[in-house]
Amino acid sequence: MKQLIRSFALGLLTAGIILLAVFYFSGSNQNNSELSTKDMIKKVESKGYHVLTDSEYISVSVQSDEEKKSDEEKKETDSDQKSKDKESSSDSDHSEQNQKDRQPATYTLTVESGMPPSTISETLEDNNIIDNADEFTKYLEEEGYTTYVQLGEFELTSDMSHYELAEAITN
Repeated sequence: MKQLIRSFALGLLTAGIILLAVFYFSGSNQNNSELSTKDMIKKVESKGYHVLTDSEYISVSVQSDEEKKSDEEKKETDSDQKSKDKESSSDSDHSEQNQKDRQPATYTLTVESGMPPSTISETLEDNNIIDNADEFTKYLEEEGYTTYVQLGEFELTSDMSHYELAEAITN
């Protein structure tokens, strides 16, 4: 038995040395030259990507932040205008609004194939089922519900908690 193990080990050692020699002598034929920065940029751009310098990246991200702020300001202005419109409505409108506030909103959500959780959250927010789409999307991701969302139609109401909504669309 001892002789058999020694022969096997010697065979492995010999095979390893042969492979090392073949790799070492045939490896010089491969093109291992490093690309210059300009060549790398050309190669990356030929694949459809964009290459930005640090200063270009910073300016793009600053512009993106400014656009987000202007969008938020526009939303605030719109919500202020809506508030003013609501205040100017008649007393009968207020009583109807109070009745609507007392009754939970209902919505039939249709989940289709390939629908991301963010789209589901935005749809629920647009139909007054949830207050904040980002919070609900984050909840779905943190609790692991995103992979279990089922296809179909779900009857949801605004008085349901995030847990209840998640359970409804995943079961």
